[in-house]
Amino acid sequence: MKAITLFALLASLVLLGQVDGPTASADVTWDSKGWVKLGERDVDGRLDKDTITVGAYEGKFNKLTLLVGNSDLELLDFEITFGNGQKHNPNVRHLFKEGARTRVLDLPGDDRVIKSIFLRYKNIAGGGRAQVQVWGWRADGIGAGRPSAAMWDSKGWTKLGERAVNGRIDKDRIKVARKKGTFRKMTIIVLDSELDLLDFEVKFGRGPVWNPNVKHTFKEGQRTRVLDFPGDERVIKHIDLKYANIAGGGKAKVQVWAK
Repeated sequence: MKAITLFALLASLVLLGQVDGPTASADVTWDSKGWVKLGERDVDGRLDKDTITVGAYEGKFNKLTLLVGNSDLELLDFEITFGNGQKHNPNVRHLFKEGARTRVLDLPGDDRVIKSIFLRYKNIAGGGRAQVQVWGWRADGIGAGRPSAAMWDSKGWTKLGERAVNGRIDKDRIKVARKKGTFRKMTIIVLDSELDLLDFEVKFGRGPVWNPNVKHTFKEGQRTRVLDFPGDERVIKHIDLKYANIAGGGKAKVQVWAK
């Protein structure tokens, strides 16, 4: 068991994609402006557990996120102890790919002092030594306001199109010109608000329609895993999307990228 006292600092780092659903790949980055790094731990051995000590001097927080780097990792348990002794388990047990990030985790109640964060995890057999970083969104001072939307490194990717989701349920078709070229993989990014993706089909230049089965509720800033196309490089004729804004939320925007 390791315990460390944390330093509040702002930095930029490599993220991703959020979990509790489709995992993201390591080529995603995020805007850490406004976030406070509460600590980081290296996962030692097959199975490990750590406690990250925070304390009242770090301030009050209303959101957390975890980032996994260097290797894949299985998170087995994650428990937050607040300043008043109350404990909270956000239930994010999950297999994280290298570079993946949890969704933004809203803390219960009002702005909270965090006493400590308990983590239990394990490296994946055959992989390297993973590292876990915990970041908090401070409720006052630096970090006050709304967290910045996730961003990613789109180098090498082609944006095929974007659509705003109108109304409770909407469907759109993104037509792709042949001059865009041929592609082997695709990813979808959700911006501006949360979204329910209900159906997603790709029509290639030849062959049957392809449905990658990625029905999911996406958090704002979340991205699907990289979706590999069947067969060789493909010309895309069009992409059909069916989705719904989340009740009480804003108007989401969807971007489709391929390479």
